[in-house]
Amino acid sequence: MNIIRMAIAPAVLAATMAFTACSDKTTPIIIEQSQRINTDLQTLVQENPELIAKAEAQYAEDRINVDVALADSLFKVGLITDPLFNYFTACEIKDHADKNLEILVNALTEKEMPIVVNLTDAYGDAKSYELSPATLRRMVKSPLTQLDYNETRDALFAALAASADQFMPDERTVKEITTSFKGGFYAYNVVFDNPRSYRGLVTANLKARAIKVLEARYAKLGSFKPLVFGMFKTLGIDGFHLVYSAGENEPLLKTTVTLSNIH
Repeated sequence: MNIIRMAIAPAVLAATMAFTACSDKTTPIIIEQSQRINTDLQTLVQENPELIAKAEAQYAEDRINVDVALADSLFKVGLITDPLFNYFTACEIKDHADKNLEILVNALTEKEMPIVVNLTDAYGDAKSYELSPATLRRMVKSPLTQLDYNETRDALFAALAASADQFMPDERTVKEITTSFKGGFYAYNVVFDNPRSYRGLVTANLKARAIKVLEARYAKLGSFKPLVFGMFKTLGIDGFHLVYSAGENEPLLKTTVTLSNIH
């Protein structure tokens, strides 16, 4: 009997494993969807080499891991808060909602399995963002105004303020550069020591300066530019102001650049 048992044991084990595999219909779906995501990421890398250095997705035992290395120095992961990342992801999801997304979210929900995005910036800094099935479903179903709207806008404003030095003029007689937001326009306020530093400029010159900086800033977004600018619009940003001044009692020079002006 021992010999017979030894002979049939592998067959029983194989049958059990086969039954288990067949009974789990969700894992193959998740694997298939992770492979689809990986294929889409490879396409995005090819289309946006100046923005994304590397991107791949793979299924692990308890999650889908998405690894993305950014090539554009504009983005610093230290400034990409969870609400800002989630809001941007929600914008992307709402722009590309399809049957595959529904299938994926349902499968992840059944397995209680998250998607973990590991983001590395051009400076070598890294951060992970975990998207639970509940978070993904909320992104699909909830309006953007209910997705940590205020926290997201605060984080975006902080990121914009961090790049204010890009508006430092060649004159180098600047006392400070401050930022503000009002009426749909994010403003960079360049305060000079002396109004003579900008007395020869006119509005058209100032607008050309602003556009030059802004176009250089967003030049590497590639196919993501409509998505990023669309996110700006949902957060109430229609464009930018560049303001030159030299104190409260001195004349100021101001120009407006709408998002549509930035090519």
